[in-house]
Amino acid sequence: MRRGTATLLCLLLGLLLVTLALPQRPLPAQAAEPENRIALIIGNGAYKTAPLRNPARDAQDMAALLKSLGFSVTLKTDVDQKDMEEAVRQFGLNLRQGGVGLFYFAGHGLQVQGNNYLVPVDARIQTESDVRFECLDAGRVLGKMEDAGNALNIVILDACRNNPFSRGFRSADRGLAEMRAPTGSIIAYATAPGSVASDGTGANGIYTKHLLSAMRTPGLPITDVFMRVRMGVVSETGKKQVPWESSSLTGYFYLSGDGKNGAAATVSPPPAAPGVDLKAEKRRIAEEAERLRREKEELAQFQALQAEKQRLEAERQKLLQAKQLAMATRPKQPPPAAAPSSGAPSAQNAQYFSMLARHGVGEAQRYFEGAVQARPDDADARSGLAVAYLMTKRDADAKYHVRRVEESGRNTAATRVAKGFMLGVEGQLTDSSYQLNRALEEGADRALVQLAMAAAAAKKNEMDQAKKAMEEYRSLVPPVEENEYAKELARKVDLQGRLVGTFFWTMENKSISAYTSTLTFMLNNEQLTATAGGYGTGAVSNLKLTGKTLTLRVSYSMGIFGSSHYDLTCDLSGDLDTIPTMARESTFGQTWNGFLLRQGSMAQSMAYHANPAECFIATAAYGGAWDEHVATLRRFRDGVLVKSRLGRELAAAYYRLSPPLADAIRERPVARAAVRAALAPVVLLAGAANGQAESIAWLLLSTAAICAGMAYLARRRRRTRSAGQT
Repeated sequence: MRRGTATLLCLLLGLLLVTLALPQRPLPAQAAEPENRIALIIGNGAYKTAPLRNPARDAQDMAALLKSLGFSVTLKTDVDQKDMEEAVRQFGLNLRQGGVGLFYFAGHGLQVQGNNYLVPVDARIQTESDVRFECLDAGRVLGKMEDAGNALNIVILDACRNNPFSRGFRSADRGLAEMRAPTGSIIAYATAPGSVASDGTGANGIYTKHLLSAMRTPGLPITDVFMRVRMGVVSETGKKQVPWESSSLTGYFYLSGDGKNGAAATVSPPPAAPGVDLKAEKRRIAEEAERLRREKEELAQFQALQAEKQRLEAERQKLLQAKQLAMATRPKQPPPAAAPSSGAPSAQNAQYFSMLARHGVGEAQRYFEGAVQARPDDADARSGLAVAYLMTKRDADAKYHVRRVEESGRNTAATRVAKGFMLGVEGQLTDSSYQLNRALEEGADRALVQLAMAAAAAKKNEMDQAKKAMEEYRSLVPPVEENEYAKELARKVDLQGRLVGTFFWTMENKSISAYTSTLTFMLNNEQLTATAGGYGTGAVSNLKLTGKTLTLRVSYSMGIFGSSHYDLTCDLSGDLDTIPTMARESTFGQTWNGFLLRQGSMAQSMAYHANPAECFIATAAYGGAWDEHVATLRRFRDGVLVKSRLGRELAAAYYRLSPPLADAIRERPVARAAVRAALAPVVLLAGAANGQAESIAWLLLSTAAICAGMAYLARRRRRTRSAGQT
């Protein structure tokens, strides 16, 4: 028994040793499954009331592109409400598999009471209340995405066009309202909330055309995709359409170029192999560093906006508490006399309407607040309160009271003043003029109507019309009786007053950098003056304002390089936040176009900020700001050149004189090649000054070759002389 057991153990031990000795075959590596990508694309254009030309084609082109990027696409064009709701329901079910979800809609979109609705082609909308039952709530799409719990969601709404049903609406809200993006999602609008977008005249809508182009660019994070779209649309529309996003993304996502699964996780790169292109890797790292810098700046701006929003909310709460306390302690006033159904307001109300146009806005506001509290149905008193709120910059409160007046159905001189004033503030000049002219016919206070007309014209940048209305107002109201609203409006209407401020003087690409010059305009004893600043300080002379054209001369000292001046002609006929300019330079006599961008305006925030200043000629010659040769010159400028006074003067002169030359070089391949050849030794010297080992080695080698060549030529020359003497 013991002998058999021992034999069995020996056999098992031998079998184990043989098994371990056999070579082990490695298990095949399992390929990582690509991340699931699901898209729902809807394009509605065949509306019976207001058809659109581009949405169906936009949707088809978007679906084709997303399929090429690995998305499982559901495409719907010109669909009714039932099909839209079913498509969204199925889309939500598909998203529960995980991955990335993308929803795109092109067509009509409406904003009603702060909610956004996407309009199907069969919608029958007569009044504002029909929208809830005839359209698809955009919040429903967000809800389906949020319920699915997938990794990342993208919502794109090219649906901010004019509301074709607005005649039956009580509200005057335009475009779409801003929606909160759930965590891990981004919502993109074709234009800013409350604004409208153009359908475009090309093969695609303006927004979708730039979106398709940016999405095809490999290696761009989704946030940079939308940044490029915004820059393209703003440039094409002249700032009339500004795309917008609401984002709560928690990582990076690439549509193409960084792996088909577009994972947002950061992957450590493998060790560099002998065949790795180190130059390309350095360039990629530099681009990533620049991208991270822009992300940090955006985060800082967002945090500052949030802090300001919280401060304003706290201040509003304090004012509300103070108002409630004041209302609670105010003794009841006897109700004012009932306002007549038509014609001029009652004598008591008329007295306070007259005070609104003069130095009595606060007293009139208190009276109308008491009258509305005592008699909520008094449409004239409510109209006076709305006008008082407009003059004290409480537009939201004024809009509420104007809506209540409209709901009452009363049409008196007072109600027409309030409605016309509100329409003017909202930029509807034609409708505003109609209401205000009717108010004049029915006996409204003439000075108050002229003030409202001036405000409406100024809102639409019709400054000649606004100035005429203000002159009429001042003929009726002595200067000592003017209120603060009238004084501020007069300053705004005055072209010289509107120019006061600091402007960045840029090229046509609206690039703002550390080397951008500035012009600051100010009023001294009602006389317009200006100073030049920025990187280089200059003197301004020959300042002359003729009609809507401003001319001036800016002179700069370039140290040892002498001096130079520019003759500027500025077109003031449009928006004074972005002023087109034409400059003629004295040294070479070249003419080039640019812009004056007002500091602190939307025009400045939308401008491209260089990092820091581009090397204009080198960028044009080498084809890009991130070329290795351009980067070498930039490092030499920042690390060596600008540390001395002579270097700073040289840099300032270069940045003033080089833009026209760069434009000429960029369009001519032969010139680009010649400039690259001329810059080669400069780049070599700059690299050596920066401490680059490769550049130092090439410089030494080049120096040795030059010395050897010179020695050879000298030796040959001596032999030739010796042979001649013999």
